[in-house]
This record gives sequence, structure tokens and C-alpha cells, in this order.
Amino acid sequence: MRKIVFVSLLVVLAVLLSACGGSASMPMKEATSAPAQESAASKDVTIVVTSNPSPATTGDVEVLLTITDKDGNPIEGAKVDVNAEHPSMAGMGMSGQATEQGGGKYSIKASFSDSGQWMLTVYVRKDSLDYKEEIEFEIQ
Repeated sequence: MRKIVFVSLLVVLAVLLSACGGSASMPMKEATSAPAQESAASKDVTIVVTSNPSPATTGDVEVLLTITDKDGNPIEGAKVDVNAEHPSMAGMGMSGQATEQGGGKYSIKASFSDSGQWMLTVYVRKDSLDYKEEIEFEIQ
């Protein structure tokens, strides 16, 4: 009987460890670089992410987005939604709408509870423009 319980516990432990282990991750990019499959010149929108404080740390952070079109002109008057997820921590995330600051600059305040790599998904919508970009964001 002990042997069956012991083997059962080992199987459960193995399943839990494999479920909690690293998962296949999709290729991510730096906050200010173009996606690997596109050159910067072919993109309709460029998003540069900075933060206050810089570098971003756990706790309250203002995420600053500078959004320009393919010619480098600021995109003003857009609806900018931001989702932040911690890829290695399921269920840890937040979302909200960024506030326009003028000149193609937008900001959103967030509270990052854990350090590491976070994934920002930024949606930019204005007139016929409906753009989405995933950006890796480091929290120290």
C-alpha cells in the first residue's frame, strides 16, 4: 500500500513540475526594435516604450509610449489600450487605456508586482488604423 501511495505521489509531483516548468515562448523583441519579420521602414506604426522611473522597478510605474507613423510623424488622438502580462506567471496581468500627453506621447500608470520580463500588448486605434504590437518590457 505504501508503495502505491509513494508512486502516486511521484507521478503527481512529476506532472506538477512539468506544468510549472518553462513553456514554449514566442519570439519577443526589444521595446524599441522592429519585429524580426518586418523592417522598421515597412511598419505603419512605431511604438517606443520608456518608463518613469527608468529603469522600471516593481511597484508603481508610469509607462510612457511614443507612437509615430511610418514617416515618423506623431500619431495624435488615438485610442491606446495597454495590456501587461507576466508570461511566466499565469493570471498575473493588468490592462487599461493610456492617456494622451500630446505630440504622439501616451502614458499609463501600472503597478508591477514582480520583477522579470513582462509582455505589453499595445493596441492603437484611430480612424481606419487598428494596430497591435507586443513588446517585451523588463521590470527590475
